[in-house]
Order: sequence, then structure tokens, then C-alpha cells
Amino acid sequence: MDQLIERIAKEPVRTKVAVVGLVVSLLTVLNYFVLSMTFGPSISELNERIVRAGREQAQLDREFTEKTAIANNLNQFRREKELLEQQLREALAELPEEKKVDELLLLFQDRARKSGLEIGTIEPQAPVRDRFYARLPIPMTVTGNFHEIATFFDALGRMRRIVNVNDISLDAPKDVNGKVVLSAKFLATAFMFVETQAPGAAAGGAK
Repeated sequence: MDQLIERIAKEPVRTKVAVVGLVVSLLTVLNYFVLSMTFGPSISELNERIVRAGREQAQLDREFTEKTAIANNLNQFRREKELLEQQLREALAELPEEKKVDELLLLFQDRARKSGLEIGTIEPQAPVRDRFYARLPIPMTVTGNFHEIATFFDALGRMRRIVNVNDISLDAPKDVNGKVVLSAKFLATAFMFVETQAPGAAAGGAK
């Protein structure tokens, strides 16, 4: 090694400069490889990793935002669901899924008695289906004065279940202890909900 140094020292200045430049270049290249092996991937690889990590973070941020919005609206969805269920219960009370004719007749008799009427006839007939509901016609005759009959009709209109009254006929007026008594004939119609079936299901049932 000493001989090499002495030999270089005896060379001209240009040669010395060239040798020093070569040594510096070799040290630079060696330093690059040593750093690469020691500290891992290159700068380009690190940039690629950073870009990929940025995309993944953006995706995670979007998912987090969506899930946070769903969580914040969950209580609202529950309240809306409860409201719809309440509305359904109220609708089914007005338009029940079963005929419940006996219960309906008891209600009619109770309303008539409280109105001061006497029921002559009450004859429920077979349901008549119409799209998603069915009509339950109930022809009736009652006896009482005009005010009592009007009170009875008003009581039917105030029932929670839907009841229509039509084809009203008032006749045979007579004086009973100073009160004009009439015979009222009319058709009371209640309604019930009928679940619709898909054509395929109906055909299958027919088979």
C-alpha cells in the first residue's frame, strides 16, 4: 500500500488528479449501493408506496364517512319505521283483515240502544270483493224519531272502523206518546282489507 502511494506521489499532477477523481467516483458508487442495501428500497419505490398508501387512505376515509352517515341516520330510520307501523295499525283498525261480523253487529246494537232506537231487522250479507278490499253489506231497519235516527247515523260515522250508510228510506210515521216515530230502512256497509295475490300464486291455487 505504501509503495502504491509513493508511486502515485511520483506521478505528474494530471495523473494524480485523475486518480483522485477515480477514487471519489468509486467511493460514490460504493456509498450508493451500501446505502441501498442498508436502508431498504429506492426513492422511486418509496414514492410509489406513498401514492398507494394515499389512495388506500382516501378509500378508507370515504367508507368511514358513509358509515358515519348511516349511523347518524339510524335513529331517524327507526323512528320512521315505528311511525309507519303505527299508521299501519291505525289503517287496519279502519280496514281490518277479518270480517268480525259478530263484533260489528254488537257495536251496531250498542250504538242503536244508546241513540234510543229499536232495531227491527239486521241481516248481514256475504262480502263483495273489490280490488284490495271487500264490502260487507248489512241491511237494517230501525224505529225511532228523526233525531234518534240521525244520532245513530252519526255514531256509525264516528266508529273507528269504516262504515258507510246509504239507501236511506224513512216512512210509516206515527205518533207515540206525543213523539213522531219513523221506520228507517237503510244499508250499512263495512269494509275489510283483502290481501292481493300474485297471478302465479292464484293460478297455482286454482290448480
